[in-house]
This record gives sequence, C-alpha cells and structure tokens, in this order.
Amino acid sequence: MAMMDALSESAEMMIKNINELASNGERVRTSDLSAKTELKPASVTEMIQRLGEIGLVDYEPYHGVHLTKQGQHVANVIDHRFNMLKRFLTEILGVEKEEAAEVACRMEHILTKDVEKKLSSFLGIDYDDESDLFCHKVNIEAEEEPEFVSLINFKEGKTGKVRLVLEKSELTETLSGAGLSPGRNIIVKKSDGKTYDIETEESTLSLDSDLAAKIILQN
Repeated sequence: MAMMDALSESAEMMIKNINELASNGERVRTSDLSAKTELKPASVTEMIQRLGEIGLVDYEPYHGVHLTKQGQHVANVIDHRFNMLKRFLTEILGVEKEEAAEVACRMEHILTKDVEKKLSSFLGIDYDDESDLFCHKVNIEAEEEPEFVSLINFKEGKTGKVRLVLEKSELTETLSGAGLSPGRNIIVKKSDGKTYDIETEESTLSLDSDLAAKIILQN
C-alpha cells in the first residue's frame, strides 16, 4: 500500500507533530499545532476530532490534546521509519544530513510493508521487534478490547457500527449505497486475512484487505 493502512499522510503528520510538541505528558495546544503545521485552527481541530473518533488522541476543547496509547504507537512507528530512512540515505547513499531528513520525512508516509521489511534486513534491524503497520498491531496491543478497531481486526460473527470510512473516491458512494457508511451496523461473516465478507442491512459485500483496513468500526 502507498501509506500506512487506515491513516492518510496528513493524519500521520498531525500525530507526528503532536508527539514532537508534547513534553512531560502535557497536553498540546491547538494554537501551537496550527503554528507548526501552518494550518488554520479550524482545520487542526477538525483533524484532531477525527483522530479522536478512532481512538488515537484525547482532545478536550480549550484544554488541548495528547496521544492515547494507540496514538503513541503510531507516532513511534512513524519515528522508526524516519530514522531508518535517514540512516539509509546518509550512511549508504552519502546524502547530507539536512537533505536526508527532508527526504526521509516525505518517504516515511509511502513506505510499504514489503519495502520496510527489506530495508530493515539490509540495515541489520530486526523488523519484527522494531516496527509493524498500524492496522496490524496498534489495536491488538491494547490491554483491553479497544472501542474502535479496523475491520481487519474485527472478529468473525461480531456486529459493529461503522464510525469512519477512510476512503475518498467514487467508491465511497458505492459503499454507502450498499449500507456501508458511518452510523450503520454490519456483521463480519467471514475473514481470512485477504478478503472480508460482511453483511449490511442492505446487502452482502466482500472487501479486500486494503479497503477493509480503512473501515473503522465501533465494538
């Protein structure tokens, strides 16, 4: 995939910026995020609220925001990818540190799982210990069953409510017409890691893993 499953590049950058601005566990002010990202305060608030809906941040109006345990994991994955790419660019390709940092910041969002694994192997890094994609790890590491979870981590036979569809294309209208849209209930009938058969109030659908990773359900 071209991005970390279930998260857009802008969402990843917002998590990264929150992590960088946080200190001593203090909440980060939206005004500071607006200044750092050069986004309008309203745009920052809207994105933070969306990240809060899927359990990655805890946001309180007028009191700022901080990363949840799941959000911190995502930030750690992004940071790991950045450091690994920067190391490859400087140590192997001989790129100057400043340029390497700029390029690595752009590349960290499009690094596929296969390339990340091969790059880890090339640099002598234990891939399984160091990193994994968000959708494969963040939700199953929680000590308790998370309230929000990607469809690929949803158990067979369970009914869940769709909270977010992280897909912006004509496909969104097709899914909505089939009953797969925020606020609607679905049942996961069968999943094998590659395809996910679900039942909505209107129809039955079979989704591939790439699309399933972008469907956020509420337990």
